[in-house]
Amino acid sequence: MHKNFLRTVLVAGLTVLCLARHATASVLIDFGDPNASHLWNEFSALERGAGDESLRVLQLGDSHTGGDYFTQALREHLQQRFGSAGIGWLTPGYVKNQRSAQVLMRMSGQWKTRISHGEPDNFPLGGVVNQASPGASIEIVPKMPLNGLLRVSIWSRRPANATVGGWKLTFPDGEVRDLPAPNNGDWQVSYVMGNGVELNSLFLRPSGNPPELGGITVDTISPGVTVDTMGIVGATQKVITQWQPEALKEQLGWRQPDLLILSYGTNEAFDTKLDTEAYRAELHQTIRQLRAAAPHAVILLVGAPNAGKKTGYGERMGCKYDLPAALHSVQTIQRQVAEEERLMYWDWAAAMGGVCAIQQFTETNPPLARPDLIHFTEEGYARSGTSLFNALMDSYKKSM
Repeated sequence: MHKNFLRTVLVAGLTVLCLARHATASVLIDFGDPNASHLWNEFSALERGAGDESLRVLQLGDSHTGGDYFTQALREHLQQRFGSAGIGWLTPGYVKNQRSAQVLMRMSGQWKTRISHGEPDNFPLGGVVNQASPGASIEIVPKMPLNGLLRVSIWSRRPANATVGGWKLTFPDGEVRDLPAPNNGDWQVSYVMGNGVELNSLFLRPSGNPPELGGITVDTISPGVTVDTMGIVGATQKVITQWQPEALKEQLGWRQPDLLILSYGTNEAFDTKLDTEAYRAELHQTIRQLRAAAPHAVILLVGAPNAGKKTGYGERMGCKYDLPAALHSVQTIQRQVAEEERLMYWDWAAAMGGVCAIQQFTETNPPLARPDLIHFTEEGYARSGTSLFNALMDSYKKSM
């Protein structure tokens, strides 16, 4: 029994070392993104203290993004090295089964949440809308100090055939500022400036009949990095085509991301009826739509991570459990489209350690993946986010 125990410990230890080696060795492939040199120059300017602008990173994705654990690790590493330009873009209030690593959203009163999962609708960037009832409010509770001058921007729209008011925003120092009402049914932005004070909350309240709320950003007026997280649980990349094209173009043009990360593929991989040619065409369409809306951004396509399937039909790859039937096809198409569209590409599955990695992740101590063989633990997401950061910095170093 003693020998078996030692063998088990040794195997577990070797597995962890193997996974760590693969994670460290992950690489970022540049298939010729036309904006790569600009991104590396922006990083360099911030690092030298010569940059006076903020570097914006914006990630769109599924539940791996919506939990903000993966992006939390990426954000913390980037901000530790290049400085912080604030909290950045937030979902318009609390969304069930999602979180922000930077703030708590405390909703009071009645709110109606709409999430883009089905047919196209008047959705803004991010695909989430909250509609308040009169008297409702949001308390934005930062998990980190909010010092210095803040710019808080609110995206909202007037519902059809409705007269609405604006917003009242209370800053941490107690100052109350008014934001004007949207004047039509298009998504519009308004912003106010104010001072942050330690960890005190911001309060957002509708003034009069509430407009629809489509996004909140909290930026500091200082050079540094923000990492905006926009994920929807259960989403595929097709969800982007359901957002209002005019809003997508206007909001990305307003935010001007330097690095736009797409992280989808898990839900496509579990689709047993996936039309791979239709998926390929839709991914091309999405990339071109984003490139047109954010022409100065580097687009980084993240390959779908490794996953497993305990029941039902799957692909046998010598692992304890099958892989999702469409996972290999999705990953192959993602890499091919990244090359054809001249994007940057990061192979998340390879960074994890191979085709059985998610199953090995569940057996580490502490576990790096959850028993569903789809989602990661906090430690697993942190490892993956760190791996992407290292891959980015390796490419940045080579560019200098």
